Amino acid sequence: MHEAEGSITFLFENDVLLDVTPRARTLMEQSDSHRSDWENFLTLLSARFPHLRSQCQDLASVGKKTISPQDGQPGWIEAEFWNGLARITLVQDKDHPDEMLDPLTATAMEHELETLRSIGEDSPQLIWKHDAEGVLIWANRAFIELSEAINPVGPDDILPWPPKSIFTDTATPAGSAPVIDMHRIEIPGEEKPIWFEVTGVKRGTDTIYFAVDASAVVFSQEAQKSFVQTLTKTFAQLSVGLAIFDADRRLVLFNPALVDLTGLPAHFLIARPALFSFLDRLRDQNMIPEPKDYTSWRGQMVALESAAAEGNYHETWLLPNGQTFRVTGKPHPNGAIAFLMEDISDEISLTRKFRSQIDTSAAVIDNLTAAVSVFSSSGSLIMANSAYRELWGTEPDGSLASRDFSDELSSWETASAPSPVWVKLNETLKRGGSDRPWQGSVWLDSHVELTCQYAPLPEGNHQIIFIPSERVIEAEAPFESIEFRAS
Repeated sequence: MHEAEGSITFLFENDVLLDVTPRARTLMEQSDSHRSDWENFLTLLSARFPHLRSQCQDLASVGKKTISPQDGQPGWIEAEFWNGLARITLVQDKDHPDEMLDPLTATAMEHELETLRSIGEDSPQLIWKHDAEGVLIWANRAFIELSEAINPVGPDDILPWPPKSIFTDTATPAGSAPVIDMHRIEIPGEEKPIWFEVTGVKRGTDTIYFAVDASAVVFSQEAQKSFVQTLTKTFAQLSVGLAIFDADRRLVLFNPALVDLTGLPAHFLIARPALFSFLDRLRDQNMIPEPKDYTSWRGQMVALESAAAEGNYHETWLLPNGQTFRVTGKPHPNGAIAFLMEDISDEISLTRKFRSQIDTSAAVIDNLTAAVSVFSSSGSLIMANSAYRELWGTEPDGSLASRDFSDELSSWETASAPSPVWVKLNETLKRGGSDRPWQGSVWLDSHVELTCQYAPLPEGNHQIIFIPSERVIEAEAPFESIEFRAS
């Protein structure tokens, strides 16, 4: 080493630096204490000699070799192995002698280097670097701490360098473009794994990796996927057809009921048709009301889209095949709209049947010669036939709900002689009804005798019938008679 005093020479025994010349010592001043001397030396020269590690592996067997730099850069290495020691000399090119930097420039460079080093060390991201042969040559504090958490060592053990790898099969960029992939890491003692988004960037012959904790994003995506699957299963069980169109009016979601109701082929719906293509296909299938002309139909469809976007589209479609659809349009987030299609043919048929039965019953009651009236449990007049209106002069304006028992009783008493029947009717309705039917006679001012029959109805309703005495009809149920005696 004495004869190499003016050169840049390092003397190693295995990975320990035994001796170094003054010029070489200056280069090693910025070494990382976590790494061995040999690793610091390889890192120092990795930019100019990226394959120095493998090139020195056979030094002990060959004894002496010259190592050229990468891409024709100036200088070379003279390496010699003797008696268990490796002497490595960095030889400068005669055409590129060392340049001495002025103190201010050196201070500025050291300050910038310290700033960059602190950024890398204190970054919450995991940052590490591989050399040209894929060996980890640098890592920041976050990487080392996570490595120690995954691969703990004893309290008296020396921390290994390089630290044990966290990620396996990291992608190596082939060019200047970064490579991004996801890695799942299991942490001892933790219930959930940690997901990292790892980005690899090629810098010269080295590769720098950055790992960002992406667990929140992955778990959110998994929750969203699970939610969508749940919704899909729920929608699949619905009998109502569902079609959701995005902001561009493309079909993004539909359920099997839509296929069953409309008869549209599944492959057509899977192809994400536009809204108007969807409606055109429905028109071709005769699954939409048919106007007189196509221009009018298109105008109705434009109005349909506008109304659905505002959330007030509700229509009943009477189809040519006799089916009846209830169609509802509702706005969805981000400009999407949803259409619900429900087959209500059976409901409409049943409603029509009930309406027909009600109309028939009302017509039958209207044809009776007896004056029939029905009061609710609260005393409101809910039904009266034509004979009743003729007898008591009630206007046939259909406004029965505006009259109640007290109004009708007042009309009856005004048009007739005083009778205990009116008193008993009043008491009966105040009590909420009678246990059994009863009847009594009243006299109109026109000296016409009427038989008044009371009968309780289901749900607390009351039936009161007035029959002229000459047309009294025997009831199936026995009626309690009210007789008048002179006092």
